[in-house]
Amino acid sequence: MMRRPVVSGVFYPSDPDLLKSSLQSCFLGSFGPGHIPPVSEKKLSVPVAIVVPHAGYIYSGQIAAHAYAEAAAKGAPELVVLLGTNHTGFGASVGVWNNGSWRTPLGEVSVAEEEANLLLRDCNVVSADYDSHLSEHSIEVQIPFLQYVFETFKILPISLKPVPHEVSKELANALEMLLKRRPSTLVVVTTDLNHYENHNTTLKKDDSALKAILERRVADLYKTVVHEKITMCGVSPVATLLCMDFTTARLLSHKTSGDITGDRSKTVGYASLIFERSS
Repeated sequence: MMRRPVVSGVFYPSDPDLLKSSLQSCFLGSFGPGHIPPVSEKKLSVPVAIVVPHAGYIYSGQIAAHAYAEAAAKGAPELVVLLGTNHTGFGASVGVWNNGSWRTPLGEVSVAEEEANLLLRDCNVVSADYDSHLSEHSIEVQIPFLQYVFETFKILPISLKPVPHEVSKELANALEMLLKRRPSTLVVVTTDLNHYENHNTTLKKDDSALKAILERRVADLYKTVVHEKITMCGVSPVATLLCMDFTTARLLSHKTSGDITGDRSKTVGYASLIFERSS
């Protein structure tokens, strides 16, 4: 089954040339990394993970570009596992799109059907499911970035509703089994941070969540989000990442929508990070 774009023309341009221009601006803009990553001639040999926002490109694209530039420098992955936020509430709690392809204005990307079916076999908390993906934007907005920086890869899209720590841990264990079979894997985790408070409040709340993430303290992330009332939408995808075997984490960029638009009265926090492990 082909998954057709639902936020093309809204979150990013629907015209291929305009989309490429928009992506270029994400890398070269004043809040971006300042360079367009060259197409990697080496294959990624050790799994790498990034955390990226999923708002419209004009708001969060420059922050996301930092992570994609860092990932590109590590090498070209054969597989990209995408852990997305389920905002719609439709479908399975942990829904895997397990066949076909995803289309964007830049073309089609094939789903890694073999790897999806291995995950479905090995993990009791996941389900083969389309409904959790069909109207959801968090994974879709990552695909053009991937197409822009990498030539050939397959994707494994996984959409998560808010789930208990135990579910994230079980998913993480199954993904680790998959990564042992497929070490040339980039894991892309999508979340925005605090929503709809003023710039200073959002930065303060974001910093608390980011501290727990950077120190890879998953239990403290849950406690911090609840205690400080942080409206971070992708706690479950991030918790899954924190339960995996990545050993180092770096913050690459952290801004709010107020930095981009100038309106600091009602902002959303965006950050990009990279997680690595020993070879």
